[in-house]
Amino acid sequence: MLQFEPYIPHPALRRYIRSYWLVSGSDTAESLELVPDGYPEMIFVLNNEVNMPQFNGVNRWHAASDTGVIGQVSGRFTFGIGAGSVLFCVKFYPWTPHLLFGLPAWQLNDTALDMGSLSAPTAFRVLRERVAECGQISQAVTLLNDFLLEQFKDLSRENPFVMHAVQQIFRQNGMVSMDQLSRSFRTSRRYIELLFRQHIGFSPKQYARIIRVKKASMSLLDPRFKGQIREVAGQLDYYDQSHFLKDFKAVVRQSPSAFLQQQLNLSESSVLRYLDQWDYS
Repeated sequence: MLQFEPYIPHPALRRYIRSYWLVSGSDTAESLELVPDGYPEMIFVLNNEVNMPQFNGVNRWHAASDTGVIGQVSGRFTFGIGAGSVLFCVKFYPWTPHLLFGLPAWQLNDTALDMGSLSAPTAFRVLRERVAECGQISQAVTLLNDFLLEQFKDLSRENPFVMHAVQQIFRQNGMVSMDQLSRSFRTSRRYIELLFRQHIGFSPKQYARIIRVKKASMSLLDPRFKGQIREVAGQLDYYDQSHFLKDFKAVVRQSPSAFLQQQLNLSESSVLRYLDQWDYS
């Protein structure tokens, strides 16, 4: 079974880094079908390999790559972990890749950037090599902290409005309309749309739907959940079941009932740690 172990980033990074995670595979290859969560990630493959069919080759993540950055993902995708694989993951807040790379965030949608390629920024290629040389995870955490603190010294691209808007979507579990955001921040819908595309990758409506559906999937995966699917829709303020089904299928690519029948190959404690990656606090 896969094991998940969290590590806390440096306090000065908490507005940019949600968490660090160590993911350890078992002695057999395993595969996870992941629902997008609104968080981009950087992944270091410390041992063996991972396989992501959607990203291998056509989207710049090569099969042999050992380090990559995954941007915003619009639909469920497969994450295959080889036997004995060990991954070190950096879970970014959604505005972080734009700050790190200076790219319009939409350019990273449904894409994984290979940090080992010649086109990757030199600093990140060096980081990849140094992380691979770490003998202990604590060393990798210290290395990442130092590297990212240096990167975030220049915050000229930071936009507090975007951060606050995303946090509002997080706090309300995706139950935020464009009109609400426009009124809250006293600006036009068009301006909010442009900012989100540049800094987050998706429109506010798209992003809020992903967060809302992710919250629904978390309820369905939680081993403590014993209720009915319609209760999940009600908790997320869907005005009818058909609207919930439409949103869920658009992101997860299957119905909630079919999703509920799937089981993660994880212990109950590991499932809870897995779900804790997305508490959206």
